[in-house]
Amino acid sequence: MSESLPRTWRTGAHCRPAAAATRSRRAASAIKDGSTCTPPWSLPATKSYPRARSPVDTGPTPPPLHSVTGVATTITITGSGIPMPSPGRAGAGALLRHDDTLVQVDAGPATLFRLTEAGVDITRLGALVITHHHSDHLMGIPELVLTRWIRNGVRPCEALPIHCPDGPAVGYLESLLDNLEPDIAARVALAGFPDRPEPAVHPFQPGTAPAAVATIDEVLVESVLVDHGEIHPAVAYRFITPDGVVVVSGDTRACDAVENLATGADILVHEVLSSRRLLEEGLSARRVEGLAGYHAEAPTVGALAARAGVRQLVLTHLMPAPRGDADEAALVADVRSGGFDGDVAVGSDLYTAAV
Repeated sequence: MSESLPRTWRTGAHCRPAAAATRSRRAASAIKDGSTCTPPWSLPATKSYPRARSPVDTGPTPPPLHSVTGVATTITITGSGIPMPSPGRAGAGALLRHDDTLVQVDAGPATLFRLTEAGVDITRLGALVITHHHSDHLMGIPELVLTRWIRNGVRPCEALPIHCPDGPAVGYLESLLDNLEPDIAARVALAGFPDRPEPAVHPFQPGTAPAAVATIDEVLVESVLVDHGEIHPAVAYRFITPDGVVVVSGDTRACDAVENLATGADILVHEVLSSRRLLEEGLSARRVEGLAGYHAEAPTVGALAARAGVRQLVLTHLMPAPRGDADEAALVADVRSGGFDGDVAVGSDLYTAAV
């Protein structure tokens, strides 16, 4: 049986059918329906909530990400979690793919494993871009850099370009491998590996207006300063491809900078917070108020997406993680209360949306 490729897949070894809008700009290749897979562990399911309708629970089983053809540009959530660990949710991150170009946004804990599950050859990773210096966005980088080097074997390994706002993240990146020097030296001496795989760190000065920070093959990367409270600098990114535009908010309150960056975007990946749920989880009112001062409440994210006119909103960095379908539906309802009637996806790890 052949299906036209939906615009949104939830992919990976743990997937079950996902629902999505199917307005596609590109002809899609035929895929076989009905494949099944067994999860390595229990992961949260993801639904796509189409334009102002109830969730749709049927559809073709998506193929693994590396076998998807006919769609040139996708964004995959490599980590939908927060600093407090949650089963099945890696640390913050997303992978922008345009044809053969791969750009990773942030690399929280377990990013390497999510990329592997997605079928990504990490030696082909084109660049890494960093939103800010919080640990849940950075702790997967040493593993990614070193394993990329090991995976390459004795062949010369090109330095991984890492673009980040000039600030605390730069010092972290420049000393990234210092504590691993004995391991690196042993691999060089005993196995003939190339010298220490220093990343190529490219700091930039972020501003209050969108500005280009890198061009990676056909992908233009722009950034803008966002409002993450006392955490400075923190930026959002816009990826402009021949197929369309994807914006990733990073950690931020709903702010004008993200709205301007996302105006007319095909996909907006935005962090989200639910004060109601955090209170239910037992956090104090004072602590919740503090978190809401530098993160984005769901209704404000919906209002921002509506004003920006984005086609699809993907929620990530879920604070707190939904416990099931009821929590997901409530989160979507909160987003809808802000006025957004486009497609909404409550992201889980390896959720993939196509431009």
